Parts: sequence; C-alpha cells; structure tokens
Amino acid sequence: MRPDPPDLPARLEPAGTLDAGGLQEATLSDAHLDGLQAPGVKIDACVLDGVVLAGARLSGAGLRDSELRGCDLANADLRGVRARRVRIAGGRLTGVLLSEADLGDVAFENCRADLAAFAGAKLERVRLAGCDLRGCDWQWARLSGVVFDACDLTGADFSETRFESVELIGCRLQGIRGATGLRGVSMRWDDVLANACVFAAACGVKVTDA
Repeated sequence: MRPDPPDLPARLEPAGTLDAGGLQEATLSDAHLDGLQAPGVKIDACVLDGVVLAGARLSGAGLRDSELRGCDLANADLRGVRARRVRIAGGRLTGVLLSEADLGDVAFENCRADLAAFAGAKLERVRLAGCDLRGCDWQWARLSGVVFDACDLTGADFSETRFESVELIGCRLQGIRGATGLRGVSMRWDDVLANACVFAAACGVKVTDA
C-alpha cells in the first residue's frame, strides 16, 4: 500500500516567507522561521524545501497536496493538524507534536522523528519508511492502512493503540511499551523471529539460556 502522492501543479510561484496568511501553489526554500506563530495556517499545493520551522506553533494547520523536503520541524506544535496527500522527505521532526492529528495519504521518508507524539492521532493510508521513530508516543492513536518499513521503533509506546491493516516490515521493536496491543498487525516471519524476545516479554515468558 502506498499513499496517493501530492497533486502538485506544473508551475509553482516562489514565495518569500510563510505567515498566518498561508501559502497556495508556491515554493518556499531555505527560509528560517523558527518559532513561527501561525495556528490554523493553510498550505495548499506547495513545496517547502529546507525550511526551518523548529519550535513553530502551527496547531490546527491544514496541509494538502504538498511536499516538505529536508525541513526542520523539531519541537513544532502541529497538534490537530489535518494533512491530505502530503510527502515529508528527510528532515528533522524530533519531538514534534502531532497528537490528535488527522493524516490521510501521507508519506514519511527517511525522517528523524524520535520522541514525536502521535497520541490520539488518526492515520489512514500512511507509509513511514526508513524513519527514526525511537521513543515515539502512539497511545490511543488509530492506524488504518499504515505501513512501517525499516523504521526504528525502539522504546515507542503503543499502549491502547488501535490497528487495522497495519504492516511492520524490517522494524526494530526493542523496548516498546504496549507490545500486547500489536494484536492484528502483519509481520513477515523473519521479522517475528527477530523480535521474538519482545513478544516473549510481553507475554510474561522468561527466556533462559538453557
């Protein structure tokens, strides 16, 4: 399963900055917007390339048919964001708040997103490939049609997470919390074997050397 890609126009106008007025059919490159205050901002049919939004306050933002390439969203507040047909490639999302977000047809590719919070979020047709997701919070999130491909989920919290048609491929699961809540996910047999100790611990099985 792959999410539908962004539907970008053939021509995009260059933009100088991003503010509360939002962006439409534009490209924004190498802008430094640390700590931007723009809750509810709308970004429609845009490409953001190398934009720094570390610590930005963008709760309730709307993103549609857009790409974020190598952007810095570390510790940004994106609570309640709604995203449709969005690709996020590379970049830094450490500590980003995506709790209560509504993500549909979104692709995360080779992102550093350790300690990100997806608590209570809704993800449909989302693919996370090659991402650092160590220590992420997925509590009470609802995942449908989601693929984790070659992601590091070490120490992630899946307590009370709901899964439907979710696949884990080549992922690291050491130290995850809520492993018993993974009931219903699909995994390849070699991945099951590689994470046998994780599942044994979740079931209360004591592993011995003998």
